[in-house]
Amino acid sequence: MVRLASLDCIVIGGGVIGLTVARRLASDGLAVDVLERGVCGREASWAGAGVLSPCNPHRSDALFELQDRSLGMYPALCAELVHETGIDPDYDLCGALELLFTDDAASIARSDERAGRDKRLPDGRKVYELHDPTETARIAPAVTTDLLGSLECRSAAQVRNPRLLRALLASCGKRGVEIRDGTPVVDLLVEGGRVTGVQTAQGHVEGGCVVLCAGAWSSQVHARLNDTMPVVPVRGQIVLLKLPSRPFTPIISRGKTYLVPRHDGHVLLGATEEPDAGYNKRNTAAGVSKLVASALQMVPSLADAPIEATWAGLRPGTPDDKPYIGPVPGFDGLIAATGHFRTGLTNAPVTAEAVAAMISGRGFDTDLTDCRPGRSR
Repeated sequence: MVRLASLDCIVIGGGVIGLTVARRLASDGLAVDVLERGVCGREASWAGAGVLSPCNPHRSDALFELQDRSLGMYPALCAELVHETGIDPDYDLCGALELLFTDDAASIARSDERAGRDKRLPDGRKVYELHDPTETARIAPAVTTDLLGSLECRSAAQVRNPRLLRALLASCGKRGVEIRDGTPVVDLLVEGGRVTGVQTAQGHVEGGCVVLCAGAWSSQVHARLNDTMPVVPVRGQIVLLKLPSRPFTPIISRGKTYLVPRHDGHVLLGATEEPDAGYNKRNTAAGVSKLVASALQMVPSLADAPIEATWAGLRPGTPDDKPYIGPVPGFDGLIAATGHFRTGLTNAPVTAEAVAAMISGRGFDTDLTDCRPGRSR
């Protein structure tokens, strides 16, 4: 087998997590290659709707701290990417409205508002605020009036995720990261319990450390990983509508269904949650019709909007819905950064900081025990 390279670090997977990690490691002066089974940035990171959301306000654990911290890193990250590459990820602090149609939903929203009552934006405004139907209509006139009210979350934001991925790729290139598309990792090279590199179809790649960011394919990289840190694909279908202009400003949601308005009039309807679909990325009539029906209940005027496209992505799920971030037991030199499910885009910046801190030996100032690979399930 041909030896292709010897590096400081190998990153397996070129989604938003992998690219952000590689960019951060290269900033520390490390020689980094990204090995991607397909085309970088064309799996779940590309397929999502670009939503950047805070964690549930009732949570006070490490995951809450990570997500809150990562959300706050996005304005500076996007500004850096524009400066470095000229590609604008179109960061938009647009806020979000959770529409309330039932007494139970309204009760949960009141509890959420109480739990988040001390959270403020830098300008002093409350992050969470309940609104009656009249105020909801003022904020988003296109929304149905047949509701009990809404819960506004002013810290929610969005990016154009395809643009973000292009910017990350360009930034990685400027920092010396080599991107290897079409290079699936078929096994880890392990000597005496230590990972010394990876095996690809083209040859061996040796590295001082390996970071596993392969999304829904992460536990397929080595036979023992499925027991240590199982990751499964969860299909999410998306519908894209196109209107002459932006029909509303905030992200509109009900439960797990959301409508994301782009500045150019595109509206993304997402996303189904299908853990039994396996690695099948096809759209289905049931999935698309469910999204459209929910969207029309929230914003009836979308009924005449043409469907421009549909697609699906495979998000990386874990048994306890928590990501794997940290050293993988039994594989010295292997660090996991995967399994983020719906929060991969939001948590990419802070995950990159955590991985960089582990590799450098600086340590990370948030307890990641709940995210450790090999934890009991």
